[in-house]
Amino acid sequence: MNGDARAERWRRVEDLYHAAVTLPSSERAAYLDEACQRDSRLRHDVEALISVAGEAESFLESGAGSMVGRRVGAYRITALLGAGGMGEVYRATDSVLGRDVAIKIVPPLLTIDPERRARFEREARLLAALAHPHIGAIYGVEEIDGARALILEFVDGRTLGEHLTAGPLSIDDALSIGRQIADALDAAHERGIVHRDLKPANIKVTPDGIVKVLDF
Repeated sequence: MNGDARAERWRRVEDLYHAAVTLPSSERAAYLDEACQRDSRLRHDVEALISVAGEAESFLESGAGSMVGRRVGAYRITALLGAGGMGEVYRATDSVLGRDVAIKIVPPLLTIDPERRARFEREARLLAALAHPHIGAIYGVEEIDGARALILEFVDGRTLGEHLTAGPLSIDDALSIGRQIADALDAAHERGIVHRDLKPANIKVTPDGIVKVLDF
């Protein structure tokens, strides 16, 4: 299998994974029966990713916040912003440039496979080259305790999910936010980058009304 075929297969695995984890665990087997048909290798890879993500989430929950006070390269971690199956996100201070950044620490379990690690680094480079006012920027990749750490733009404000929980958006606000999200996704798609987990929690709205799509 050549590189393009492997990349396409892994995209298929990830798409099925994201669809499966939104379902109750009791419904996943039936969904994978239908989605994978007779491709037992595809099903095995999807189930392995579900299992790995579950182990990573348990690991993160048991140690959430344990990185506060530590340093990652030139960055000093100051607070835990959130944690989930795909990593912990921290706020940190750049000791060189004096700015705040966000650091996403991806568990070793999710990058230990050489092919997955190479793809992780390739996509990080693609996103780093994608300068867009409505996409959260990537500043670099560091390593700590065997885990990969993405150095990201820190975006102040509330997520779109928090805005929606507070009450319905006005028509003007909904149109403005929608246009900015569409602009961001269009720019990413032109570079061949697809957001595989687009949801209100991954969209930040600054106090000035600027939208930033995060966590590609």
